[in-house]
Amino acid sequence: MKKCSKCNQAKDDTEFYRCRTSLDGLEGACKKCRNKNSQANYRANREYYVKFFREREQRPERRAYRRAYDRAYQRSDRLQVKARISLTNALRAGTVTRQPCEVCGNIESQGHHDDYSKPLDVRWLCFQHHREHHGQIVSQMT
Repeated sequence: MKKCSKCNQAKDDTEFYRCRTSLDGLEGACKKCRNKNSQANYRANREYYVKFFREREQRPERRAYRRAYDRAYQRSDRLQVKARISLTNALRAGTVTRQPCEVCGNIESQGHHDDYSKPLDVRWLCFQHHREHHGQIVSQMT
C-alpha cells in the first residue's frame, strides 16, 4: 500500500506506475491522478502539442519511417493482418481466451492461424514451438 501524493488516498502498489529513480520503485502519484494531470496539461497547451506533432511528422526521418512502414503493410497479406487484428480484438473482448502451448504447456503462448479465413480458429503455441512450426531456427539461451 502506498499513499498518492495528489489525492492522498492509500492505494495498492498496482495503482502506481513504476519509477526507477524512487526508493520504493513507484511514482508518487497514482495512475488515475497522473492521467488526469496529463489530460489537463494537454488541454491547457493543446496548440503547442498540435504544432509540435505536426512539425515532427514533417521531419525527413519520420517521413522515411512512415513510408517504409506503409510499404511493408502493403506488401503483407491483408487477410493475415485482418486475422491478427480480429484475434487481438476477440482476446481483448474476452470472446476468446489464451490457452497454454499445445506442445509443452507453456502459458505464454501465441495464436497460430492455420487458415487466415478463420481468424478465431487458432492453435496456441509458445514462441519456440511457433517458430519451429514455421521451420525457423530458435537459438537456446543458456
